[in-house]
Amino acid sequence: MSVPSGFTAISLDQYVELHLRANPGTDRRELLDQLEYAIDAHRRGIRCECGAPIWIVGSAHGGLACFTCITLESAPDNDYEIAIESDSAA
Repeated sequence: MSVPSGFTAISLDQYVELHLRANPGTDRRELLDQLEYAIDAHRRGIRCECGAPIWIVGSAHGGLACFTCITLESAPDNDYEIAIESDSAA
C-alpha cells in the first residue's frame, strides 16, 4: 500500500477516527459512505476534471477532484491520503 509523494499514508479506520475527533458532529456512517465512494472511484480510475488522479480524502468531502483543484495548493505538505491496495495487487 502506498500513496503519492507528498502525502502521509493513513488507513481508512485511522482517518475516520482522527476526523471524528476533530469534527465531533460528523456522522460516522455518512463519513464512511463518502470515503468508500471516493475509494471506489479511485480504484475505477476516475480522474479529476484536470486529468490528475483524485485525492481520496478531499474527494470524500469536496467532490471527485485532485488535491490541487480542491485546495488550490500546488502540492500536498504531508496531508493525509488513504492508503489502499493497488489494483495490480488484487
